[in-house]
Amino acid sequence: MVKTSDSQKGSHNFQVPATMSVFLAIMFLSLNMGKSGGAIKPMVTFTPNWGNIIFYDNVTLTCDVPSTVPEEPRTYHWYKDKRPIPGDQQRLHIIRSSIEEGRGDYQCQTIGGDISDPVFLNVTEHLVLLQRPPSAIYEGDPLTLRCHHMKYFKAINPKFYKDDQEIKSSESDSTFHIPNITRSQSGRYKCTKQIQLRYDESIVIEDSDESFISVKELFSHPEIKITAYWVIEGDEMTVRCDIRLDPLRGGTELHFAFYRDGRTVRGYDVSDTYRVPSSQLEDSGKYTCEVRTASGTVKKMSDGLYIQIMRIHDYTVQNIIRLVISGFVLSAAVCFIYFHNKW
Repeated sequence: MVKTSDSQKGSHNFQVPATMSVFLAIMFLSLNMGKSGGAIKPMVTFTPNWGNIIFYDNVTLTCDVPSTVPEEPRTYHWYKDKRPIPGDQQRLHIIRSSIEEGRGDYQCQTIGGDISDPVFLNVTEHLVLLQRPPSAIYEGDPLTLRCHHMKYFKAINPKFYKDDQEIKSSESDSTFHIPNITRSQSGRYKCTKQIQLRYDESIVIEDSDESFISVKELFSHPEIKITAYWVIEGDEMTVRCDIRLDPLRGGTELHFAFYRDGRTVRGYDVSDTYRVPSSQLEDSGKYTCEVRTASGTVKKMSDGLYIQIMRIHDYTVQNIIRLVISGFVLSAAVCFIYFHNKW
């Protein structure tokens, strides 16, 4: 046994045990990793916001970083096809782009932060190009398409088509806009323009370009779920509106409403759960829920689920107990007879 002297007992020097030191160190590293790594993930955006351009077009790439308080000066690093490229500012200007130098996957990063997801810039040599945004398109998004043509040429009469059906014709407007796109509007889009040759404007040729637009589902069809199939009068009833939100749009705010037999029992709210603390017989009915985005651009209704509130009297409970006991006794008797005969 090791004895402790009086002087040691009176000392105020406190020593942290080795295991505690390791634990504190791990906690410190975990907190600091949370502050630096996943907390600040930038995103590359284009200005103009087109994911495909014609060579000699100009484009500016911006490294958008989630806002922090307070704002602080940053140094940026840029990558193309996972290789470092010159540039330490928030914006990267691509002037008079060429196919070889401009086309590729672009990423950016700040010191101490995560690297962004790659965003592809496509540079082509088309006379006419149907331009579209670089990011994925979800239901409810606004979508603008542009019928673009090569510099130094004059073009007239842009036309837009969806699945070979003309949807817009104009003398000069080269854009086609959908305020709130739906999944049913996915399809093959095409645009055409008449190009006048520079050396002789009397010579006109028609050129076109097309692209398949796939509209992704923002959230799944809602489904009514109840915590228990048997709801007895007086018990709490909990009904949930279950959906799956696309992870890439995880920050989307959704609102939920609940209905019984077509009548509102709870208006739109951010909670996906409807609770009745003490359910009554009149709470029985066909329940549905509706989910919408905060802006109301996407709205979906669930199928109905009929919920019956049950009233159980004392004599009914007694009968259930008798039935359970009788079943147990009968099972025991059968087992006894079986094993007795076997022996």
